[in-house]
Amino acid sequence: MSVKSGFIWIVLLISISSCVSYEKLSIEVFKPAKFTLPADMHKVVLVSRNLKYETDTLQNYQVKNQRLIKDKIKFNSDSLAIKICLDSLAGQLLTHSRFDSILVLPVNSFPEIRTKEIRPDKADWYKNVSSQADADGLILLDMFSCFYSDYENNNPTPFANVITSNIWSIYDAGQHKIINRYAQIDTLFWDGTDDAGHYKKIRIPEKKAAIAIAAGVIGKNYSKYLIPAWTTVYRDIMTCKQPELSMAAKLAQKNKWEEASAIWQKYIESKSKQNKIVALYNLALTNEMNGNIDQAIEYTDRAAKMSSGAFLADENRAIRKYSAVLYQRKIEINKLDAQNELL
Repeated sequence: MSVKSGFIWIVLLISISSCVSYEKLSIEVFKPAKFTLPADMHKVVLVSRNLKYETDTLQNYQVKNQRLIKDKIKFNSDSLAIKICLDSLAGQLLTHSRFDSILVLPVNSFPEIRTKEIRPDKADWYKNVSSQADADGLILLDMFSCFYSDYENNNPTPFANVITSNIWSIYDAGQHKIINRYAQIDTLFWDGTDDAGHYKKIRIPEKKAAIAIAAGVIGKNYSKYLIPAWTTVYRDIMTCKQPELSMAAKLAQKNKWEEASAIWQKYIESKSKQNKIVALYNLALTNEMNGNIDQAIEYTDRAAKMSSGAFLADENRAIRKYSAVLYQRKIEINKLDAQNELL
């Protein structure tokens, strides 16, 4: 090979490899519950056991600009957070038709107990609570802990956060036993900016408001562990410099999938391997949007075979990554079907 022809070959490779790019897309998908409640559990009571670790002594403290300080005005942040958390969970569960009733016991139903370990109580305790409420089961918030930090002077990006730590358990009155335990840790951030990136101090909440918001989110997030729920996920639209394919990506971002698909369909028989791969990948995405998971997998299989080889390694990697997402989505849909049969 001459030096000139070698140079042309390198330029050609660079031009091919630099063509493909990706546009982010957020979509809502219906996800199955991570834990399947017994089919006969229709009357449920939500209970706080009010357990606290002996080492959890910072209820009346917060971090302010990297210094631990005591609250000027004391308030029972745990009681506030637990009530909001359980009410939030109850609200989410009531949107699901499988439950006949959801009862939330008052937070002060049981005294606070300090302990080295969060362990189940005696069997009679659960039996008495469930029988008195005529419940099929108990959803227990065994432990709730939260801590607020405010970094107002942490230039150039002031922010606040609430770190929460919780332990949940589920008691089946029919089986007379705990059937699930779940530890949940979350952190919520506020940076004071809106969607346009504009900052206002008022958007960073003080401790009481921040804990209330965080507790509501915790209850909602735990509900997704127990019942199917809509969840935001992210996908990539594959695009390139070819004008029509670039336009198709823009149409898809505007939720004009039918128009975008018509363009991609034209290119699945293209003489350009690159354009064909882009079309196949995006037609897989279109089929997922339409609920045709098996058809979407077929398109990614075709795209993966076509992109095999060293020169299209990045595209092949992206296609196989998306294919794995689709196979996982198929498992989730099968699980959703199984959970719906229990209703």
